[in-house]
Amino acid sequence: MLSKILAIAGLTIRTAIRSRVFALLLALVVISCAGLPLIIKSDGTVAGQAQLFIHYAFGLAVALLSLAAAWSAAGAVSLEVSGRQMHVLRTKPVHAFEVWLGKWLGLLTINLVMLALAGGLIYALLRWTTHSAVLPANDQQRLREEILRAHRVVAPDQPRIARDKPLAQVERGLLAVPPEGTQSWTFRLPEGSRPALFLQFRFATSRIERQMPVAGEWLITADETSGPYSVSGSYTPHVNHTLKLPPGKPGQKLTVTYKNVETTAPATVVFAADPGSGLSLLIHETSFESNFLRALLLVLARLAFFSALGLTAGMLFSFPVAVFTALGFLLMTALRGGVGAKALAIEEESAHSLLTEALNTVLNGIWQLANLIAPPLARFDPLNFLPTGGFIPWTLVGQAWAVLVLAYGGALALLGIWRFSRREMYLAAG
Repeated sequence: MLSKILAIAGLTIRTAIRSRVFALLLALVVISCAGLPLIIKSDGTVAGQAQLFIHYAFGLAVALLSLAAAWSAAGAVSLEVSGRQMHVLRTKPVHAFEVWLGKWLGLLTINLVMLALAGGLIYALLRWTTHSAVLPANDQQRLREEILRAHRVVAPDQPRIARDKPLAQVERGLLAVPPEGTQSWTFRLPEGSRPALFLQFRFATSRIERQMPVAGEWLITADETSGPYSVSGSYTPHVNHTLKLPPGKPGQKLTVTYKNVETTAPATVVFAADPGSGLSLLIHETSFESNFLRALLLVLARLAFFSALGLTAGMLFSFPVAVFTALGFLLMTALRGGVGAKALAIEEESAHSLLTEALNTVLNGIWQLANLIAPPLARFDPLNFLPTGGFIPWTLVGQAWAVLVLAYGGALALLGIWRFSRREMYLAAG
């Protein structure tokens, strides 16, 4: 049985390599990733440029590889059925599950090779654009601390509002700090965390000049310490800033206080009131390379699911219908969570007839059904972590493979194998 599965996998790999679609998509991935550093524009900072490159290059590569996985899998069986090659295979003692599993393993191998090439290219371009001959030492240090490391994000507790300073209060989801005013946040370091700490913040000002720096002072106090730690500087609005803090202890409570000390051109400094939006604590966990590997494994789980989806569609339908079904489901899963049912339905102001009301009901029902059967791809999206240096735990990788590959992929395999067995018997009899 194993030899049959491996033989079918080998034939699938050779067929895909000879396909022009495979070569075209591979060329698109290479050209797109290589050309992105020349066209993307960031906020002017080194960290911002690296974030944008990782986000767009990685996102574009994942989109193209997902499209290739669904397309090639949909044609792996349906094209062979329409071309009568599958009839020859069916005359041999090969079971339907051996055909499905062999095809899936072959497609997964192809996806693994393409993903490795895309990931290696992205990593090489990132290193090439940030090597020592291009960036000064201070920019390299900042890049290593902010982006090229994997860290856990700790959001502050509910911000504390000082009663004797009424101007520093939460208004419309914002924390306003006037000249000479202060604002405090408290953090609780998680148990088992590493000692390396960084404070990341972003703010806006009341000035018309968006990029005019503002002088500020940060005061960090911790329990079980002899004295506070202070940092003063001039910070640019609308840009992420990162401050290195003294090492902390697991379970320790930190109090972070910001004082607006701008005197040359006084202005009100505004932070987002939502925990983690305007200010957060970063705890370094591991290297960028290790985190990048886990991100690739998340993507491979997605590609394995789309290969299973395309294979099952190819066993259920003919080639054109199988492709449209697989790509339609891919689009549906991509839109899940990003577009609500209201975006698909007709606005209430225009619903003046029974027809439009019925259409809204049908569209809402379709969307609810899609949310019910579509896999939670957004939960395992590496773009939620990698561009900002967020830590991807191994537990999330394991969950992605368990849900997308074993649960959803297994269900698709059972459906495809059952239908293919009946379909082949019918074709053989005819």
